[in-house]
Amino acid sequence: MGFQEIENLLKEEQWTKSTVNTYKVTSFQELDTHIKEMDEDQKTEAKELCDRHLSEKERNSIIATYISGSIQLERRGADDYLLLLNLIEVFMENKKWNIVEFLSEKILSRSENKHALRLLADSYEQMGKTDQKFALWERLVKVDYEEVEIVRELAAYAQQKGNKEKAISFLKKAIHRLIKRKDISSVRSLFGTLLEMEEDAFGYFLSVAEQVSAISKGTAVALLRDLEASSKEDIDQQIECQKAILNLDRDDLFAKENLIKSYKIKYKDHSRLRSCLESSALSSNISRDILHSIEDFETNIAFDKGTFVFQNSTNRIGRIRSIDETDVIVDFAGQSSKEGSRLSTAMAFKSLQALPKSHIWVLKSALPREKLSAKVQQDIPWTLKTLMSSNNGSINLKDMKSELVPSILETKEWTPWLNQAKKELMTNPLFDLSNNEVDTYLLRSTPVSYEEKQLQVFRNEKNFYDKIKSLKDFIASKGDVESDFFFEMVKYFSDIFLEENGAFKPIVVANDMTFSSYLLLEDLVKRQNMNFINYPEALTFEVLYNRTENLENVFSSIKDPELKKSFIDHVVEDVPGWEKILTSLFEHYLTSYIPDIFKQKKKVSALLNIYTDSVENFKEKGNTLIYLLKNGDAKLWAKTGISNDQLIFTELQFLDYTNRCIDNRKDVQENRKIAKTLMTILFDEKSVLKLLQEGKEDYAQKIYSLVANVFALPGGKKIEIKHAISEKYPSFKFFDEVETVSRQNVIPTGLFCTAASLDAKKKEIEHIQHVDLPEVAKEIGEARELGDLRENSEYKYGKEKQSLLNNTLRRLAEEVDRATVITRDKVDASKIGFGTRVVLENNIKEEQVTYTIMGPWESNPNENIINLSAPFGRELLNHTLGERFAFTLNDISYDYTVKEISVVEF
Repeated sequence: MGFQEIENLLKEEQWTKSTVNTYKVTSFQELDTHIKEMDEDQKTEAKELCDRHLSEKERNSIIATYISGSIQLERRGADDYLLLLNLIEVFMENKKWNIVEFLSEKILSRSENKHALRLLADSYEQMGKTDQKFALWERLVKVDYEEVEIVRELAAYAQQKGNKEKAISFLKKAIHRLIKRKDISSVRSLFGTLLEMEEDAFGYFLSVAEQVSAISKGTAVALLRDLEASSKEDIDQQIECQKAILNLDRDDLFAKENLIKSYKIKYKDHSRLRSCLESSALSSNISRDILHSIEDFETNIAFDKGTFVFQNSTNRIGRIRSIDETDVIVDFAGQSSKEGSRLSTAMAFKSLQALPKSHIWVLKSALPREKLSAKVQQDIPWTLKTLMSSNNGSINLKDMKSELVPSILETKEWTPWLNQAKKELMTNPLFDLSNNEVDTYLLRSTPVSYEEKQLQVFRNEKNFYDKIKSLKDFIASKGDVESDFFFEMVKYFSDIFLEENGAFKPIVVANDMTFSSYLLLEDLVKRQNMNFINYPEALTFEVLYNRTENLENVFSSIKDPELKKSFIDHVVEDVPGWEKILTSLFEHYLTSYIPDIFKQKKKVSALLNIYTDSVENFKEKGNTLIYLLKNGDAKLWAKTGISNDQLIFTELQFLDYTNRCIDNRKDVQENRKIAKTLMTILFDEKSVLKLLQEGKEDYAQKIYSLVANVFALPGGKKIEIKHAISEKYPSFKFFDEVETVSRQNVIPTGLFCTAASLDAKKKEIEHIQHVDLPEVAKEIGEARELGDLRENSEYKYGKEKQSLLNNTLRRLAEEVDRATVITRDKVDASKIGFGTRVVLENNIKEEQVTYTIMGPWESNPNENIINLSAPFGRELLNHTLGERFAFTLNDISYDYTVKEISVVEF
């Protein structure tokens, strides 16, 4: 459709009511055909022409409005619905219902626009299409969370159609919305209707009254009276309502009288009913706070024959044998006296705590541990309910553990049990989260839905990405995504882009939360088909990209892996030069995702640049190099032109740099991880040793030069490499060794040992690192969960044990680092030294004695195996066959002649 043709159509168009009436659906379908035939430049030109026509010539032009509005809708501009919505209203005034339907559906094919839904529903009402109207209204209330009247009508319609479940759902939705906007004028009528339809939801109704009380106590009292009247068959529910009323209005005499009547009915067979009513002043005219009277009555009435009690002063469980107005006789567990313990009634009420039979302390006292343990592990809902009801209706995880471990559960059984319990706490409607206390759970008399509970979790999360996780958990757990609770969670993210009236907020600088919110909402709408979500359709990834100051910082700050993937996908799809951008982002998302994209897009050269750059700039790209060393493609490594020996030399330099960073307290935790990985690759996986075996002597020289200079190389690795070089090149000269020149002054320094002893010490180090320390860390963690660390002997013992192990580890590491392995062929039998067995003539005692000279690790004085570094061993060193020598040590004189010297087998 040419520019001139549009201009002609606009000139020919006449704005009269008759022309409006001449339009048909086909008229707009023909215009759609012309729009589809245009390319993007032609559409831009056509829209500009129509916009000028509307502003300068004819603001009521149907053709100009439709063409401009359709192109705008297609491009999802900031006002993409406004022109078409105005057009719908024009045709509604002229009762052209089929055109109204066509235009509305055009908008709704793009989004669940609430204005389009409302206009179309109004047209269906005019056309008498009742079922279609109510179907649209159901869609409308999913996107318009302020709408209440239509929700009420939907409830009435569902009830009329006999769909009780749907009617109840809409009534609850209407009540929730009214309370949320603090408009309670019509809550009572909805409350009454719901009471007639759902008699078994006492907890829900009590919860509604509680929420309303924060807005109007008078209305809440009226709701509670309605609930009381509907609970005639349940005396406990009536008492609950009456107490709730008095909690709101302590001067409500009607509620007080009804409560007294209810107590008399409930406790009609109780031996002390009358005295409890009198002592609490409930049934008298004494001026006293009604809530205190209720508390006293319920405390006193709990004491009766057979009641379990707990004595605070002795921490004993007992049972009341008998009780009257003066005395109470209690049989305590483990009590030897057959007469029981006699207390005055007044003293009993002060010192004893009445416990229900279901109290956890009673169960511990009455049931065998094995039986109770089995019940606790098999019936988690019962256990949680028991623990909470035993603790005034709430309990935190710390108290939960102290109550169960070790009296019921073994320490090792706690964590598996807790994992199951946490799932139950989130899904069971009788358990709720505390708003004020961390890891504290409440037992509700009113059930709370999973949706309400998850919303509370969402609200409590302080971290932005924890909120994202909470919302995703909601969806994964099949929470009701059409509920108002889910809407509130989603609104947190959409509010970043949208004002209350739906207009877009200007994005000046896009940060990680801006991108994450955009990508999250996009996923919900486009991939999970939640079209009812308020989504910034006019906004594009490219717009956000252009408003980013530091892309790498933004990307690295995104903590959700799936959102990072989505970010990467958008870069590839929407940003020119994406290869360079992905190369810079790779170090912030070290997975196979970006390399796989390069391979799929046949951009291997860009991927090779990542490999070579990580080697050439290992100080800045350390994590990238580590990832590629562990997970890289061997074929790609081969294509980089970096040889295996170059890579190993780089790894040794990297290890030296990392150890120096640790010594300088720079990113210690991260560098320790890197150093551990490099040690594994270079030494545990024998990369260095393999290169020594495969290379020539000049390789050995270079390798030893690098190894010897690695800062703080632990665990005797230097000695291991030195030994391997000596084995292959016996005449190899180590640059860091100083040769001895005189037999007289050769006193060995360092730590001499056999290869077997060195291996044994290395295994001891590994056992401490990988077995002993993890075990003690686990013990410390378990002890920490037991409570107050100041009085926690298990925790103190664990920390002392950990300190002892760390000291041992440091000592061993230092010894191994100083160790020099001596092989049998290196032992000089011409003089006394390491690895020799010597027979000496004791010239004082006139007898012969045999000693074996070894290092500190092999020495055993009981078997005459002498440590050459010990004072006695040092006196024996370097003497030759036939030589007589004498010395004094610790005030004891020695006089020996060397009779024999031989090499020990080792």
